[in-house]
Amino acid sequence: MGMKPSKAFDELVAELQHGFEKLSDHRSGENTQYEIQDAALSAFGIFFTQSNSFLAYQRLMETNKGRSNMQSLFGAVHIPSDKQIRNLLDPQDPEILYGVFSKGLEVLKASGKLADWGTAVDLV
Repeated sequence: MGMKPSKAFDELVAELQHGFEKLSDHRSGENTQYEIQDAALSAFGIFFTQSNSFLAYQRLMETNKGRSNMQSLFGAVHIPSDKQIRNLLDPQDPEILYGVFSKGLEVLKASGKLADWGTAVDLV
């Protein structure tokens, strides 16, 4: 049986999802197979797991088991390729997501998850 994500993790993911909803879709035409939010959640999944083969494994898991961790943990609907993620996210203005970092830090502080980091957290 897998580990259940903590309330703090669920709150962080909710903040990410809310922040990613603000990203604009610069595409024109009909080639919109992947949502901007799915690309952003997939990119976050790579950083979260620190695995450069994460997305390939998630796509394989989805094919074999019908569902991936990206869908279960992060709420992504479809997982774009690395190139598609870059194409969708490179034009985005990073300032749109500055508030997500601050909110995430607040959630972690409130949960007590940062206590082991000591004064380093106070510097942020």
